[in-house]
Amino acid sequence: MNFTGKVAFLTGGGGYIGSAVALRLAALGAKVAVCDLDLEKAERTVQQIRAIGGTAIVLAADVAESKSIEAAIQRTDEEFCGLDIMMHIAGGSARERMKPLIKQEDEVIERVIRINLLGAIYSSRAAARIMVKRKRGGRIINFSSIVGVNGLRGCVDYAAAKGGIIAMTKSLAKELGEYRITVNSIAPGIVMRPEEGHSEERALKTNFLKSKCLASDVAELAVFLASEGARFITGQTYIIDGGRSLALKGSD
Repeated sequence: MNFTGKVAFLTGGGGYIGSAVALRLAALGAKVAVCDLDLEKAERTVQQIRAIGGTAIVLAADVAESKSIEAAIQRTDEEFCGLDIMMHIAGGSARERMKPLIKQEDEVIERVIRINLLGAIYSSRAAARIMVKRKRGGRIINFSSIVGVNGLRGCVDYAAAKGGIIAMTKSLAKELGEYRITVNSIAPGIVMRPEEGHSEERALKTNFLKSKCLASDVAELAVFLASEGARFITGQTYIIDGGRSLALKGSD
């Protein structure tokens, strides 16, 4: 795969998965705008990209705020004279504040939905506007989750947001197809994040391949969907979970 001359914008680009995707795209020749609420993390990703001879810029934005994400995507277009790939990777559940819906507070529900679902909608809208204007096609890829496919107790808000991304993907693909813009989503299962303490035992028991999913595995799928090899794929959600969602093995 060759991304020379392509411009990519990634939300959550300073995170574990986001940085892996950014590095892979840069290694294949893309110019990458690394966007994150945490500038320090985004800067680390950019430094890694520049260390391998790639081109990247750091951008700060809160995906839950439409004006913030619109400004970041506009800056990408101005800096690199175009936008070919947009990936909304930023997101996450309430984690330590997860609880049954009947006990959950409004502020938690609203924040989870704003970051995951509205973030995807705002990012996709801003990117699509530029892609349509530029008339050179494009790739929009939003990150869902297997929780959005099968649900999970204790995080109804997160499941609703990630499920919404799957529905949004289908609808937006229909709207943007005539402009040669594909829209797809990725639904990971448990991805090993060393800094967050996921145990190897849990990672192994919650899939049927008896293996660990790494950020690099997810990055390979994301890069494929952004490539010319995926030019005729749109409106789809790709699950990458080692078969876990076949029965949400070991989750309940």
